[in-house]
Amino acid sequence: MLKRQLTDKEKEELIKEYMRDGSLRCFVDNHPIEDISQVDFHHISPRCERGPTTIDNMAPVCKDHHKLIRTLSLQEFRDKLMLEKFFTEFKKADGIRLDEVLYFKLDGLNYGNPLNFEKTDKSIKIYWNTGPELHSLYTCSSGFQYFYALIPIEYIKNDFELQPRPLESKRMWELYRHFLRYTQLAPAICRLVDRQVLLFDGQHKTAAQIWAGRKYVDCKIYIDPDIQSIKETVLAAHDKLRQMPFYTSKLISIYSDLFKDDWEDYLELAGQKSEAGFVEYLIKVKGKTKTEGLKMLRSAIQDDILDDPENLLKDYISEKNKTRKNPLTMHAVQRTFIAEFIAQQPMSAEFESQQDFRKDEKKNMIKLMNSIVNLSLLGRWNPEAKNSNHLTAERIYASGSLRAWVPILRSVIAAKLGLIEDEDRHMVFYREIDDKTFKNIVEPTVKRLFSHKLWIDPDPEIDTNLRVNNTEHVKQFLNSKGFSSSWLMGIES
Repeated sequence: MLKRQLTDKEKEELIKEYMRDGSLRCFVDNHPIEDISQVDFHHISPRCERGPTTIDNMAPVCKDHHKLIRTLSLQEFRDKLMLEKFFTEFKKADGIRLDEVLYFKLDGLNYGNPLNFEKTDKSIKIYWNTGPELHSLYTCSSGFQYFYALIPIEYIKNDFELQPRPLESKRMWELYRHFLRYTQLAPAICRLVDRQVLLFDGQHKTAAQIWAGRKYVDCKIYIDPDIQSIKETVLAAHDKLRQMPFYTSKLISIYSDLFKDDWEDYLELAGQKSEAGFVEYLIKVKGKTKTEGLKMLRSAIQDDILDDPENLLKDYISEKNKTRKNPLTMHAVQRTFIAEFIAQQPMSAEFESQQDFRKDEKKNMIKLMNSIVNLSLLGRWNPEAKNSNHLTAERIYASGSLRAWVPILRSVIAAKLGLIEDEDRHMVFYREIDDKTFKNIVEPTVKRLFSHKLWIDPDPEIDTNLRVNNTEHVKQFLNSKGFSSSWLMGIES
């Protein structure tokens, strides 16, 4: 399909159509575009799905947004930005669920409206605002009655008792794009209790459909089933039958892209699932070397930390942010922060069991990285300015300097946390660290590290030595300047 260029007259018509209060508005977020020369035109819906380009499928967009759209349509790009903003602004301590999506998409109007109905042994009549609707009733092998219906979204809500897990933005976005193009093959699963339709299976796909503009959701609804029996049924379906083990609900999105079929095949096996078990599977069944298996696993753990939207450090890594010169490379981060603070060996603890601390490790690592950013990079790293703050940051992140102070920081944090065994000291963050402990131990240690006088000392000999590609040399030099584990512990002044 050839792309037809808009004529000058068509562009003028579009500009006129999107003028509001005397200003041309960008289709993406409605902000004013003051300079007409900064306008581009893009498809609202994908050209491949709407046929030849027509003017009613085009809209003006500012050049800044147009650079970021890439292969997305304007509709998709606008919804993507809105989704990112939604997960940021609606953020709750225990996560975002279907209810928050319903509230947002229904403009704050009621959701989970009570369902008025009449039931017989063989049918159920539902009284919508548009009139009654009759549905056949079925009985499953467990003796529960159920029916199928297309439910208006204002009548559903999340079943927190059976579905307590929060939504994941990445997974929801991928399903959103899917439902823009394809239909729903399997219904969401709900239960009708006290006239409320509670959705407990299919939260992500339902949220994604609603985000994509659906006003009705295809559902299978059990009528007032025994809650314990439903819990046991769900557990059996997700564990014993291996459709999607509960403990992989988050890990599946982390590993699936990297491991693809290997990960899915591993989940089909009987028994507990762990990092060590997966690496062993890659070696024995998939023919990987141990080095390859470990590298794949570590890459997934690393990417999960660095790609997290709450991680501020990624903006200062050249491979993650290519818009400017950055102080860090992925190689440098891997050799320092990842190597020192992340438990390197594959763990034998069952995924998401009480002995699995990868989630805590990730949380601790992001808090550490954010503390480092706030104290040494934010408002300081500015290659264009080359002011004193930036020169200090350059000294801190010089190649030799970084490789020297990160292991010192790790050893001091381990000591302050009371970790004595060597294995524990090299798994410093693979444990639960409450906010109070982090604030009273880790953050002050980071703050003290960056307070040392050598970072601002005008002596040019410091810069020369911190750039030496020899970690032991740099450590000895730091020690000669009074920067050591003892100083960082507060033992020496």
